[in-house]
Amino acid sequence: MAEEKPIGWQEDFDLLAQFNAGNGEAFTRIVEKHSGPLINFLYRYTQNQSSSEDLAQEAFLRLYKAAPILKPGAKLSTILYKIAYNLAVDQARSNKSRSERAPTHSLDGPGIQDPAGAPGSKPDSIYETKQQNKEVAAMLAELPEAQQAAIMLRVYEGRSYCEIGEIMDLSVSSVESLLFRARQSLSKKFKDRS
Repeated sequence: MAEEKPIGWQEDFDLLAQFNAGNGEAFTRIVEKHSGPLINFLYRYTQNQSSSEDLAQEAFLRLYKAAPILKPGAKLSTILYKIAYNLAVDQARSNKSRSERAPTHSLDGPGIQDPAGAPGSKPDSIYETKQQNKEVAAMLAELPEAQQAAIMLRVYEGRSYCEIGEIMDLSVSSVESLLFRARQSLSKKFKDRS
C-alpha cells in the first residue's frame, strides 16, 4: 500500500515545477502560502521580529536557489522549516544573546490560550491567561534549545515526529526522547511552581 501524502504536498511541488519551468508567480505563491507560519515559528525561536523576518527571507532565498534540484519527497514546508531552523540555530550560536523569554504567541494574533477579545471574556480571566502564558514562556526558555525547538514544532506548529526529525536532522526515536525529556522537565517545573 502506497503511503498517502499530506494535503497540499502535491500542490507545493506542482508550484515548484511551474517555477522551474519559468513561472515566477509560482514561487510567489509558495512564499505567500508559507511565510506567515514560518515567520511565527522563527519568532517563537528567536524572540525578535526583525530577525525572524530576515531568517525567513534567507530561508526562501535558499529554497529559491535549491528549487531546480528538489524532488518530491518530504513536504516542501518541512524542507523550508529545516532550512530556517538551521539558520536560526547558526544565528543563535553566533549571537549567544537569545532573550530569556520564549513567547507562546505568534505575530499574527493573540496567544494560543489568550481569550482577549472573546465575547464575554472577563478581565480577571484574561489577566490570568496572560500570566499563565508568561509562566509557560519562562519555563520553555529554561529548556535546552533542542528541546525548546522540538516542543515548539510539535505543540505550536503541529508537526509530526517524522517532520520534526527531518527539520532537526534527528531520528524519530531521538525526537520522541527529546520531547519526553522536555515534557518531564516542564512537568517538574509546573510542580515546583505550584
